[in-house]
Amino acid sequence: MIEKAKCIGEKAGVSRERLDQLIVLFDREGYSAELYRYLDGRDLGEGKRRAIFISWAKYADKWVNDLAEAEFSKVVRVTYQIQEAKEIGYLETTRSMSKYGKIRAVVIQSGGNKMRAAIYTNGTEEEIGAPRIVQLICHRWGEENAIKELLHKHLINYTPGYVSEELEKQPLVDNPEVTELKKKRASLVSELNRFKIELADHVLKQPGDKRRTTPRSQAEVLESIALAESAILLTDQELDKLRPEISFAEAHDGEKLRRLDYEKKRFLDCIKVFVYNLKAQMCRMLLSHYDRQKEILPALSMIVERAGYLKLEGGRLRVTLRRFKDQRS
Repeated sequence: MIEKAKCIGEKAGVSRERLDQLIVLFDREGYSAELYRYLDGRDLGEGKRRAIFISWAKYADKWVNDLAEAEFSKVVRVTYQIQEAKEIGYLETTRSMSKYGKIRAVVIQSGGNKMRAAIYTNGTEEEIGAPRIVQLICHRWGEENAIKELLHKHLINYTPGYVSEELEKQPLVDNPEVTELKKKRASLVSELNRFKIELADHVLKQPGDKRRTTPRSQAEVLESIALAESAILLTDQELDKLRPEISFAEAHDGEKLRRLDYEKKRFLDCIKVFVYNLKAQMCRMLLSHYDRQKEILPALSMIVERAGYLKLEGGRLRVTLRRFKDQRS
């Protein structure tokens, strides 16, 4: 994903210097020494970092609460589009992370109960200052909520090729019945070889040999060999009747193989993105007449979902909405 993002950025004219400063944000589920080493580019050599990462730290509850209150002397003001700005105290330090080594940490303290949490990053102070780190990680929830809204309200799913359709011609696969019969035949051949070894013990036994032999008689062993050879012959006959390969649908009880339809997905996503941007533009227009920013989305939903009357007069479309019961609306 990082490489694709850089390729798209390069095509869009973003400078190589800016692409090398790509920042990726993670919550606690992204906490991983292996992932951090990969983003550092340690498998590529010195100076081959793939991206700057910013992540909430796991297992930091104890040591962050052991820090003295006086150490949180620096404050960053985090601003939001809708909710009120917050002032968050922070300090910078370094920690030793298992399987990674020393890592830069920014510890924040916020709220009336002065909750603390640690943020890890591989970016240096010169590359990304602590105030920006705090701003980015605090805005992350806003981005995640936006993604949830895109998924649930606009059906914009970023999983590649989630639109699929059945293949008209199902590909051929190994016949599962043939596979099972071959396993059965291999087991019979092994059993036959074991019987032949048992027969050889009878034949090669010298008079007076006191070594322990099979409790079965030679006649019984010969009977077992005959039965095993007969079973192998029957299995070969069954194999001859079966096709070595059959269609995927036949092999899976009628379930058909599907292919991903990327073209259809791109077309549908273009429509969805257009609708999303249209809604955003309508919100901006509505703000000129309704200044309660926190209520702008519910207000827009009430308007567009409300029944009304349409009439085209002289090339002008007139839209009349039914009255709201609440006169303040």
